[in-house]
Formats: sequence, structure tokens, C-alpha cells
Amino acid sequence: MNTESKKIIIGLVGEKLAGKDTTANYLVTKYGAGHFRFTHILDAILEDLDMPISRKNEIDLGLSLRKIFGPHVLVEALGHRVNKSWEKIIVVNGIRMDELEVVKNWGAKVIYVTAPVELRFERDRNRKEKDDDGVMDFDSFKAQETGPTEAGIPDLGKQADFRIDNTGSLEELYRKVDEIVIQVNKQ
Repeated sequence: MNTESKKIIIGLVGEKLAGKDTTANYLVTKYGAGHFRFTHILDAILEDLDMPISRKNEIDLGLSLRKIFGPHVLVEALGHRVNKSWEKIIVVNGIRMDELEVVKNWGAKVIYVTAPVELRFERDRNRKEKDDDGVMDFDSFKAQETGPTEAGIPDLGKQADFRIDNTGSLEELYRKVDEIVIQVNKQ
């Protein structure tokens, strides 16, 4: 990754359905940001394999790739995509495990987007992005958060530069994002 570029890189870390995608999509719409998700890479592979794009398959594939090719295989692949991007603002969405350190070394400012588990479960009931959205009961939803790619997210959040508690309206979320963009632009 070329860290000498003049790009503003914003990393997003947070629990599933906390609002990372909504934050990223807002940055794309309002600021013309490029949006790069770790799951873009995983979903492309799953699609080529004619496998369902589900959270479980993404997790299993990501863990397998890390085990075989090393812990930074996904962040390095994403780094190549980011480096080729022409956008002034880049959003790196879905940081997990030890990828945070790598993304911060690119010069990224990291935002921890979080929300209570009950609110995130309710969002899961209403979203149909992945094949397994809306099918888990609350206990299964909570249990998934103890998995290897999810359990460390709150600790990663403590290392973030900014925190958004996404418990209000979309307008509140957007206002918080705008405030962070102003701060990042001043740095």
C-alpha cells in the first residue's frame, strides 16, 4: 500500500448491523468516497464458487484464507484495491482481527460504529442483504458474536480514533459522520 498518497482513508470497525454500511454509503453519497469492504473480496469468491453469500460462508472463507495464506491476506488484497483508487476519500469497511494495525499504518482514521445488541438484532430481522439475514433467533445472533472474527470487535473499537453510538435517527448518524469528516480534514 502506498502510504504517501494524499488520500483520506477512513476505516470502519463495528459489530454486525451497527451501521458501518450506512456510514460508508453516506460517505460515498455526500463526499464521493470510494467504498471498499473486506466482504467484497469474499463475496466475489463465493459467487464464483456458486455458494450462498451468507455471513457464515464469509466468516468461514475469511478464516480459511487467513489460515492458509497468512493473517493479512485480505487486508493486503484490499490495500491493492485502495491504492488503485482515484477517489480522494476512501472508506475501508469491516475491519476485523489484526487488520486494524495495517489500516492505521496506511494513515487511516478509524471510526468505531456501535449499537446495542438488541437494536442490531432488530435490524437483522428487517435486512435481507445476505442469505442468512433475519433467520436467527436472538440467542443465535448473540452467540455468533463470540466467533473468532467478531469477539474482538469491542477491543478494536477501543483503538479507534472516533466512536459513533448509532442508536438514533439516520440524521443523527449523518451529523456525527459530518463532524468526524470535518475533524479529519483539519488534520
